[in-house]
Amino acid sequence: MRTARIAVTWILIACVSAPAVAGDLRSSVAKAAEQQAESSAKPIPKGYLWGGSALFVGGMAVGIYAFLHNKNGSVPGLDECCATNKPLGAAGLGVAFAGGTILFLGQRQANKSASLTFGPGKMTLSKRVTW
Repeated sequence: MRTARIAVTWILIACVSAPAVAGDLRSSVAKAAEQQAESSAKPIPKGYLWGGSALFVGGMAVGIYAFLHNKNGSVPGLDECCATNKPLGAAGLGVAFAGGTILFLGQRQANKSASLTFGPGKMTLSKRVTW
């Protein structure tokens, strides 16, 4: 038990003292903000965004309604396994999954497109290339 206390004490000392040697906070924050500005996420194309969002929200609403709304008028319990509409709930979750997939593909499409940014006295065109 004594060795476990010593090990926990050394781990806590290492965790607490690590931020002390991190360096100047102001320069670290400025560097992080600069890196984030360079690699900011591009907006999803509107067709992907609205279509995927509508399918996701609608599918989740139908799924929640189908699984929680029963014919007895209260929240289903353990003995009410047949009171909910399972096929409708599964279809709602499937539609929500399709909406999430469309949102994911829209984000990938946005990352593939070129980015044109304007700044004071400059204009940059950037394209991310991966293989």
